[in-house]
Amino acid sequence: MNADNKNRTLLISNILNNDHCSFSALYKKANSIQEIDRNLKKLLDPSLKDKFELANINAEIAILLVSSSAWATRLRYNIPAILDAFNNQLNLTSVKTIRIRVKKPIPENPDLNKKPIYLSNNSAQFLNDVANNFSDPELRKCFLNISKHRIK
Repeated sequence: MNADNKNRTLLISNILNNDHCSFSALYKKANSIQEIDRNLKKLLDPSLKDKFELANINAEIAILLVSSSAWATRLRYNIPAILDAFNNQLNLTSVKTIRIRVKKPIPENPDLNKKPIYLSNNSAQFLNDVANNFSDPELRKCFLNISKHRIK
């Protein structure tokens, strides 16, 4: 590791551990939630361990994320055990409610899920007219291709 990388690492660690920096509070909360998540998973049925993650704890509410509605249902049956683990084993007595949310899947190729955007006939005609006034053949071709995306 060269001196520049070492200085950057030190600076980042200083920022994350500086109590006057807004990133510091976020960093500490994220670490705390990760630790609680790990400890909670140790206390529950092992079959649930990889099926949820603790997303947040706000006041009296703990929010758990799951990958499907089926796992959300199964986890809901375990809410009493989860609350018991929070209140008694993890000593988080402020948690009174467990909310379970299903994570939206991240599409593998987000471009495939976009709806096509169409031009009005007037806009398409305008682009077509503009394209015909370009002397550059590549630019003309681009504008003509865009003008083809008109409402059918």
